[in-house]
Amino acid sequence: MIFKKYSAFFQPHELDALTAAYVAVWQEVRASDVRASEASVLKNNLAQIILASACTGERDTERLKQIALRAVLSKLRSKQPSMRGEPSARKVCKRPT
Repeated sequence: MIFKKYSAFFQPHELDALTAAYVAVWQEVRASDVRASEASVLKNNLAQIILASACTGERDTERLKQIALRAVLSKLRSKQPSMRGEPSARKVCKRPT
């Protein structure tokens, strides 16, 4: 269980909610064709986002999933060109002279 080391701060059912949100979001993110080299960083980011949300009082699994998915997909989109090995729009698009 990814959040096991935080068991002193959360009840077992709360840890279950955090884990369920993590698993559900990771399945969706993984389906977006994430490279293996990026997976570890994204998994850590995902866990941190869920944990931070839980520390502010959020315990609803669906809400945790929404928060985490929005944040992780935003990170993926903002880094997508470099993560896919494609040039960024700034390097490709030049202003007319």
